[in-house]
Amino acid sequence: MTRFSRTITSLLFFAGCALLTPAAQAADWEGVFEGRLGKSKIIVQLVETLDDREGDTRREASRYSYLPGVRDINLMLSSKENQLGFEETPLQPYAFKDAAEVDKKVTGSWTLRVTGDTGAGTWTSPDGKKTLPIELSRVADISAEQAGPDRNIQIATYDDLWAKTVRFADAGTAKSFGSVEIRMVKDSAFGASFPILGKFPDAARMAKANAVLLAAHLRAVVQYRECKNGVPVAWAEAEGEPEFSHDVTYGSPTVLSFNESGSVFCGGAHPSNYVKPVTYDLLAATQMGGTYLLDLSPLGFGRVLKLANKDERIAFERFALARWKVAADREKDAELASACSTGWIEESPEGEREFDLSFVPTGLAVTRVDFPHAASVCLSTDFNPTIIPWADLKPWLKPGQKLLTTEIQ
Repeated sequence: MTRFSRTITSLLFFAGCALLTPAAQAADWEGVFEGRLGKSKIIVQLVETLDDREGDTRREASRYSYLPGVRDINLMLSSKENQLGFEETPLQPYAFKDAAEVDKKVTGSWTLRVTGDTGAGTWTSPDGKKTLPIELSRVADISAEQAGPDRNIQIATYDDLWAKTVRFADAGTAKSFGSVEIRMVKDSAFGASFPILGKFPDAARMAKANAVLLAAHLRAVVQYRECKNGVPVAWAEAEGEPEFSHDVTYGSPTVLSFNESGSVFCGGAHPSNYVKPVTYDLLAATQMGGTYLLDLSPLGFGRVLKLANKDERIAFERFALARWKVAADREKDAELASACSTGWIEESPEGEREFDLSFVPTGLAVTRVDFPHAASVCLSTDFNPTIIPWADLKPWLKPGQKLLTTEIQ
């Protein structure tokens, strides 16, 4: 999970993190459906109002989306007598104020009857002059393993349906690192660019790595859609260019590093300004850097560095942060250097200090990200990241590691 995805998860009240409350008994009509409204393809998530408070669906309202649209339309339950009644509105009334205070824009109404795994009903325009038939079929929930440990299964099922409409196309830009070419692809929903392998010395490994990369990129697109759906339409700026981008910093036959950065607004007090280095082990086709629990762990950069236990991690922290401090002390703007040297690291115990690692052509990049939003200028300076040359990493290399053989030699 990237910093962007952690930001989205923390800001979306319905984003699917587990609550320590007992699950409520779901109504027999609740669930995820696909079908048509008139001639248009739609996906629908039906929930009991306020079920999220009971630890069940994590949503306070039902919703639907035209495919492949990026905006959900909320369905506010108005009746459960004999058949279901909903008012559809593009707002998120319960997320930001009391429902009684909201001047809802009603764009239509639904009457719906759900019997077993099918639903049928009618959409009616606000003036009552136009009606369209609704036909739905229930979709089986994806598995808990597919959803992941921190996501609500029903929301993950809905997201999975929408994700099947996303396509990636060549973005027309590429960057070469010797025998490796990294090219960019754009998603069909928002037009955000993501890196994949273009030319690579091993075709089989390239295919496996690209499958992993594209799956991660698709998750990012889904998360960004949830982010933007957490912002009421009236608050949202014109939805055009995405608020995040990717810049490739290093590629080789064994590792890939790129920066994800942006200023993403998910409905909080201010946007989240961030830079997040992400690194992949291309031999194993798996991510090795890009989350707090991964970067400085045995499964992360512990693939190449001595990080097998807390003592080794503390030793490396001292080494890397000392190099960072020396670079900051050389900064001519003393005020900038001082401001950027007082983040959360100084208050964290050794062995738990958060900073990011990635690769650039000249060595290992050490990036501090422990700054408040107001200090986002610290995310890109001459000393942040600080580059540790390849040769200086020799004492810290894990015995037998194969990822940096060429670089170190």
